[in-house]
Amino acid sequence: MISEVVRVIDSCRKSLAWRCVSVLGFMLLPTVAPAQSVEDVLSQDPPFDAEYPASVVELSIVSDGSRMPAHMYLAAGPGPHPTVVLLHGLPGNERNLDIAQSLRRFGFNTLYFHYRGAWGAEGEYRFSQLPEDVLAVLEFLRDQEQTQGLRVDRDALSILGHSLGGYAALASGARDDELLCVIALSPANLGLWQADVNKGGGAASMRLKAYADELFMLEGFTGGRLEEELAFGDASLWDTRGFGAGLQGKSVLMIVGEQDAVTPAATMFEPVVAAYEALGGLDLSAKVITGDHSFSWSRIELTREVLTWSDSHCRASN
Repeated sequence: MISEVVRVIDSCRKSLAWRCVSVLGFMLLPTVAPAQSVEDVLSQDPPFDAEYPASVVELSIVSDGSRMPAHMYLAAGPGPHPTVVLLHGLPGNERNLDIAQSLRRFGFNTLYFHYRGAWGAEGEYRFSQLPEDVLAVLEFLRDQEQTQGLRVDRDALSILGHSLGGYAALASGARDDELLCVIALSPANLGLWQADVNKGGGAASMRLKAYADELFMLEGFTGGRLEEELAFGDASLWDTRGFGAGLQGKSVLMIVGEQDAVTPAATMFEPVVAAYEALGGLDLSAKVITGDHSFSWSRIELTREVLTWSDSHCRASN
């Protein structure tokens, strides 16, 4: 390419042809293919990149001495790519991998992992450990070896959590100064669960405890352990309304389903949004769209919202 440019310049010097300006301009343009639009991402696959293909990389990430299984949906192209870490809820049946795949088609790496004690990960499962596990994953991605090997833009790291993972996103986002974006879908507010437990156990906490006793895929986790952890933990650890100060300076997207009966907008979403708006200093977007807790009939609408917002907020160049 360089020799060809030199040849054209030499020819232009001799002929002084005006069209040489146009030819050189075209030759020196970047050769990177334009990114897909949001609608393209939702409807079609991107071109195959033979040199830097999209791929799946299996990972093992250590948090406080315990190994957590993870995998990276590696975006096509040389990168470095903005990277989003997905945080699942309780116990993690809805994994939002459709969103992860869409983000990859849009040029984002996406990493999915299981917390300590969840789904075969080493250690025992505890609510209080979730932010620590998220921070361990972010530290892993910032390691120079991983940054290079996984084509990660360490200046464009974001987290996306759903349900209890939405709590984990807000809690860990408030503790990581370098994060670019925090996305919380149907975020749980454990402060309300704690208040219910401390009142002697209302209907909500009784259902939650009974559910916890069924979750055999969470090592060492029972209704009794859940109640003990919430009852004796510091309230500031659980109430998402208090996380706003740590989120200042970051871009935050919060979405809840209009028909969500698990983390209802009126109790777990709108008061948190109001607290953050009153505090200020956050680039906050909050939306209520049609859908139940898992957005069962509005996955495309949800994904479109996430893609559009991430495109304008979660790339390092923005």
